[in-house]
Amino acid sequence: MRKLLWAAAVAALMTGGAANAEDAAGDWAGVLLGQLHLVVHLTKGSDGKLTGTMESLDQGDAKIPVGAVDATADHLTFTVPAVHGSYDGTWDDTKKQWTGSWTQSQAIPLDLHRANATDQAVSAPAKRPQEEAIAKGPLPYTAEDVAFANAGAAGVTLKGTFTKPAGAGPFPTVVLIAGSGPNARDEDLLGHKLFLVLADYLNRQGIAVLRYDKRGVAGSTGSFATATTADFTSDAEAAVSYLKTRGDVAQKHIGLIGHSEGGLIAPSVAAADPVVSLVVLMAGPGVRGDEILKTQAALIARANGAPEAAIAHDQALRAQAFAVVEASSDAADAKAKLDAAGLLKKEAADQGIALITSPWMYSFLRYDPVPALQKVHAPVLALGGSLDLQVEPRENLAAIKAALKDDQDVTVTELPGLNHLFQDATTGSPTEYGQIEETLSPVALKTMGDWIVAHTR
Repeated sequence: MRKLLWAAAVAALMTGGAANAEDAAGDWAGVLLGQLHLVVHLTKGSDGKLTGTMESLDQGDAKIPVGAVDATADHLTFTVPAVHGSYDGTWDDTKKQWTGSWTQSQAIPLDLHRANATDQAVSAPAKRPQEEAIAKGPLPYTAEDVAFANAGAAGVTLKGTFTKPAGAGPFPTVVLIAGSGPNARDEDLLGHKLFLVLADYLNRQGIAVLRYDKRGVAGSTGSFATATTADFTSDAEAAVSYLKTRGDVAQKHIGLIGHSEGGLIAPSVAAADPVVSLVVLMAGPGVRGDEILKTQAALIARANGAPEAAIAHDQALRAQAFAVVEASSDAADAKAKLDAAGLLKKEAADQGIALITSPWMYSFLRYDPVPALQKVHAPVLALGGSLDLQVEPRENLAAIKAALKDDQDVTVTELPGLNHLFQDATTGSPTEYGQIEETLSPVALKTMGDWIVAHTR
């Protein structure tokens, strides 16, 4: 998830002006999704320009550099390139805060007030029973820190964890491919470690697992900020190549599990490498990136109570902007055309256009998963949650099934009541992700585990 939508720039089109000015320099704090405590530090230089850093206190004390900052009398925008994120807020003089939204995987309401001592305190971690059980042990498998180079990408070495059941092996093995955003090997999200829980479950079923940090994230080298889906696909191919060197891996049983954007990557890897013996798509897209984002924005806005008129307005703007991107010859051409189109308010234009034409977003908007899916002939399990608002299940599962019509072993299943993270949910809104104690639904785990075991006998 994390990381996917262009919405902050569009949100700026629909916000009203504020009555009073506010100096944006200083420390600002807010809570994202009811759980993640953010602090933004903005400093004004002698030239009057603002620079800064952002901290997510619940996820460590790292200060992530803030990119371009634009502060007017009543409007604040800034980007955080390292995580493909941006903020857009309007000053509310009554509440003495910036009222706006943070955009990374989607547009999420985020208000920022002047930080105080209380804001710097980290709240108690939420309960995560599945992860707590793993931490308690004992574990019937071993874990090994590993590193492997991407031979086709200079300077990219990926670090990860290889876990395998007790015994000599060789073992059927799967590679876990994370969704969008700066994911480390456990696919950490809002206090959850999705891939830790998934790997633990599969290890207990006799399956070895390789999971790894994305390039430029945690222990891996390379640049995350400039990487595209094609780059992450190359890294997943390197993971498969690494498994081919291990004697404890059953070479006829190397599979892929891709979550969200990972569900775009896995079919491309499988189509190019016949050694891949199975593919599991968890909320994998079946339609173009621009269609994914338009539908996602509408579903999330509706779940969060946005008026239908505002949703329709947003959808129209997206359609216009995405059409410009589709008609462009490259990102620079798209930027020039978007500048000329004047779709955004002046104060939001530079950052909004920069987001749309960034390497990852530009390629994602234009990416069609169907050609790669049509080339896959390994067994495929495609799963979607009925409450997934990020990759809508009916449209995408139907498209995946149609694209795989020549594959002789395809199972397409929509799991009732599950969201984009495959948690048992109420509405499916991303605002629920961190509040749900469950990391992965037992039904989803069993569905994947049983299917993989049956295909590795």
